[in-house]
Amino acid sequence: MHNFDLFTFILATAATGLTTAFNVPHGALTGQAVTSHSGPNTVSSELLSSPSSHKREKRGYWFPQHYQGDNNLLVSSEPPNEYLKKWIVHEHNRFRRMVPASDMNMLYWSDELAASAQRHADTCDFRHSRGRNNVGENIWAAPYSNYSDSISIWFNEVHNPRCGCNHAYKHCCGHYVQVVWAKTNLVGCGFSRCRDVQGVWGRGHRNVFVCHYNPQGNTVFVTAKGQLYAMPAFTWATDGQSRCSNCPASAPACYQGLCYMPKNYQEHTTTTTTTEPPPPSSESVEFENADDTEASASEFEEQRFWKF
Repeated sequence: MHNFDLFTFILATAATGLTTAFNVPHGALTGQAVTSHSGPNTVSSELLSSPSSHKREKRGYWFPQHYQGDNNLLVSSEPPNEYLKKWIVHEHNRFRRMVPASDMNMLYWSDELAASAQRHADTCDFRHSRGRNNVGENIWAAPYSNYSDSISIWFNEVHNPRCGCNHAYKHCCGHYVQVVWAKTNLVGCGFSRCRDVQGVWGRGHRNVFVCHYNPQGNTVFVTAKGQLYAMPAFTWATDGQSRCSNCPASAPACYQGLCYMPKNYQEHTTTTTTTEPPPPSSESVEFENADDTEASASEFEEQRFWKF
C-alpha cells in the first residue's frame, strides 16, 4: 500500500551491505550470533481510545526487585563505556533514519535502562526477563564478544522473506519492530561474559548483550471481540506527509528525519527542521542521565575497543 516508500526503504537498507538475519530456531545454530524470540506487549482495547495513549507526558517504567538466575554462570559484567554508549545510540538512530517515517523519535541513552539491561545480561539468560513494565527488550548471544553486529541483526529481520514483516509485531521480526518503534526515545544496554548461556546450553554462546527500551514497542491490542491488532511501529511518510511531519509535542524539532526536543525550546506552530546536530535533549529533566550521545561513523572506526 506504500509501494514507493517501501521500495525506497528496501533499497536504502540493502545499500548498507548488511547480511540478512533469518529468525530460525536458534538452538540449531552453532558458532553464530543468535537473538531471542520476541513476544508481544498486549494492551486492552479500552486503552486504544484512552487519552493517555496519545499524550506521553510521563514515561514511567518499573523493574522487579529480584531477577531470575543466580546460577554462577557469570564470568564478568562489562557495562558499555562512554564511547560504546555513544556508538549504541548512534547505531540505533542510523537504522531509524532508514525508515520513511513521519513520527520517528531520536533515541537517547538512559543509565536507568542500561542498569536494568546489565542486570539481566548478568544472569546469562537468553530468555526474556520478567516483570518489565513499559520496557522493551532485545537480546543477542554469541560465541564471540564483539557485539557490533547485534543491532544490524535485529534490524535485518525486516528482510526475512519467510516472515513477511509488516512493520508491526510478529514473532519473527519483533526485534526489528522494537528498534524502529517510533515512540521509543530512550535506550540502555548491558554486556556480560558467561561460562554458558541459559536457553542455548552447550552451543558455545558465552557472551550476552541486552538492550532495554522506553517506551516499549511491539504493542498488540486485544479488541472487545478478543482479536489481536498489532500496532504499526511508525507512521509512513507518504500521501503528502514528509518526514517529521507528525513529530509529537515532546519532540517538535527535526534532524535528519528524527524528531527531538531542542534545548531551551519555545513552542511554535510548526515542526522545525534543521541541518545542525541537535543539542542535549530536555528528556534529562525526567531521566537525569539521559543525554544526546550521537557518534560519527569515522569516530567509530578510529576506536579499537572490541575484546575477544
